[in-house]
Amino acid sequence: MPASGSDSAPLLIVGLAPGMHGANKTGKPFVGDASGDLLHTTLESLGLIGEIKITNAVKCLPIKNLPSGRETRNCSSFLIEELETHRSRPNAVVLILGGVAHRSVIASLGLRQKDYVFAHGAIHRLDTLMLVDSYHCSRYNTQTGRLTEAMFLEVMKTARDLTCR
Repeated sequence: MPASGSDSAPLLIVGLAPGMHGANKTGKPFVGDASGDLLHTTLESLGLIGEIKITNAVKCLPIKNLPSGRETRNCSSFLIEELETHRSRPNAVVLILGGVAHRSVIASLGLRQKDYVFAHGAIHRLDTLMLVDSYHCSRYNTQTGRLTEAMFLEVMKTARDLTCR
């Protein structure tokens, strides 16, 4: 599944993998499922529709809807290329949705996991790139209260504001 959105966008959103009932059917990341509904509603409220690029760490529907380490490694060359292209943009920011995507991004950048620990709302400043962590906007996370709409809006605002630094 290819990335979607503006190639010149200063904000890149990295999710986990195509959703079984959403992106896997529609061909676009975060389109057609509850995760995408929350993401796009939040993007719209912040005026970011058309101003972002969206991709996934794993490019195809994973077995049992949860990527294995092997699947993540098999797709890493695509993510590495996307991150390298993105980091050349002025004020480049990557919003990372979830711990698995976070670990994939850190590995793809050749960094040590222990130096960049995942936490909702964490900001990791690199030389030419800012990383912002968020819990994934999955139905599971929102229904259990791990991630509320307000929490997601706040982290999205942070990511947006960092593109204007």
